[in-house]
Amino acid sequence: MDVADCEIPDSADELKRLVERMRDELTSATRENAELKTALEREHAKYEDLRREIFGKKSEKASATDPKQPELFNEAERDAGTAPQEERTQLVRRKMPKKGGRRRPTIELEHVERLHDLSDEEKRCPCCGKIRPRIGEDRSEEIEIIPARAVVVEHVRPKYGPCDCEAFAKTGAKPLVEAPAPAKIAPGSLFSNWTIAFFLTAKYADGLPFYRQEKVVARMGIEIARGTMARLTMRVGRALAPVLERLQADLRACLVVGMDETVVQVLKEQGKKPESESRMWVARGTAARGYAARGYRDTGPILLFAYSPSRSGSVAAAMLGPEFKGYLQTDGYSGYTAIGKREGVVHVGCWAHIRRKFHHLGDTGPTAAGTIAVRMIAALYRIEDKYRALLANDWISEGEFTDLRKEETTKVFVQIKEWLLEMAKTVAPSSPLGLAVAYALGQFEAATRYVEHYALTPDNNLVENAIRPFVIGRKNWLFCDTPKGAWASATIYSLVETARANGHEPYRYLCYLFDRLPGARNGDEIAALLPYNLKPNSY
Repeated sequence: MDVADCEIPDSADELKRLVERMRDELTSATRENAELKTALEREHAKYEDLRREIFGKKSEKASATDPKQPELFNEAERDAGTAPQEERTQLVRRKMPKKGGRRRPTIELEHVERLHDLSDEEKRCPCCGKIRPRIGEDRSEEIEIIPARAVVVEHVRPKYGPCDCEAFAKTGAKPLVEAPAPAKIAPGSLFSNWTIAFFLTAKYADGLPFYRQEKVVARMGIEIARGTMARLTMRVGRALAPVLERLQADLRACLVVGMDETVVQVLKEQGKKPESESRMWVARGTAARGYAARGYRDTGPILLFAYSPSRSGSVAAAMLGPEFKGYLQTDGYSGYTAIGKREGVVHVGCWAHIRRKFHHLGDTGPTAAGTIAVRMIAALYRIEDKYRALLANDWISEGEFTDLRKEETTKVFVQIKEWLLEMAKTVAPSSPLGLAVAYALGQFEAATRYVEHYALTPDNNLVENAIRPFVIGRKNWLFCDTPKGAWASATIYSLVETARANGHEPYRYLCYLFDRLPGARNGDEIAALLPYNLKPNSY
């Protein structure tokens, strides 16, 4: 309605109807304006995400001092540190060595001595012609990398026939004897265990796809198609099945398990289009000291990768099995909810995912709410770091750590919850900020459960760190050809990442595993080959 052209009626009833009609139009316009404003905020948030992805820094680490928000909300940070002075343990900063200069190798390398001497003529005295006396020497070191080269190893096994003595025939001994052939992880293959370990380490630890390796080994004079490498991978995956079964059984016996999943594309998945998305699931089992007597594992971390064409929560349930009892830490994906409701399972949330929702908002929105939330959550991490340092140095026990952390974080939890509830009253639910607040409130109870046990941390970042090598590799090889290939990749990723998490060098560990596994005859011998049951320097 154009107000300028509107005639004011003389009748009171008509005037009332006009006012009501204008009020309805104003209400509709106000609602439409609010919807457009919310839509604009969503599009602006998408733009900021894209701009940050292309031009911004990839780290989510907050700056210690934000010039835009110097003291906007610091109650949580200030109050979190108000413990009585007499109860505090003073941390002394260790004097760090000066940075810069040459770094020595982290492992003991083979030393080769090369003598650079003068000729006899250069060493002679210009006056009398005698050799000048040697009074010392100068030494300097440099690191030399010897390029990889391929050799043909010919295994010779002499055969021995029967003895020509008269008594030999009566002994019943074998008439023909020879040494056993070297055990191979892929029997009949032209390539040795160590060569196969080289191929797999390059792909699954270093992210180098087979088509690039094909060119690398060609420079060594070897012609091997990427298809041959892929078939070798699937053969090795099948051979490693008993190892993976034992690793999964040990994962289910961990007190704390974190889970996550990421996208993988499989071209020849039955019933799915090549461009459709499948999933690579990851579970990380954390050991807890002193829990072996209760039936839990207390050795190093365990990482299990599993391929599935589905993102259903039943995949996660199958990985953990019905026997898992303990803490399950995940993001807010609803597929984990059913597992968290099982008897004996405590579902723990992730503050990193909550923080990420607000971090992406940055300093936009009402009163820079994204920055406010990030700063409040940062207080939880400062508390965590403080008491973790004390626990790592054995200055407090696990029980004291749990009590002190819970007492201090409770104050921060209260302040965060009050702020979230207040924001929920004032922001549009469908706006980027409203969605972030709703996610935080929905995950709040689960996210605060990490204070219940010392083995739990505020977030699930250890699992995300474990899945990162797969994501980096995926950028190079882009997709898996078949489900069998994806399954084999999950098996090898499980062992490579578990080995790394327990301090092993992946190539060296795979060489050891491939040499020993064919001779393992029972479950105990297989268990002895798992990375968390081996010391890195024991083989």
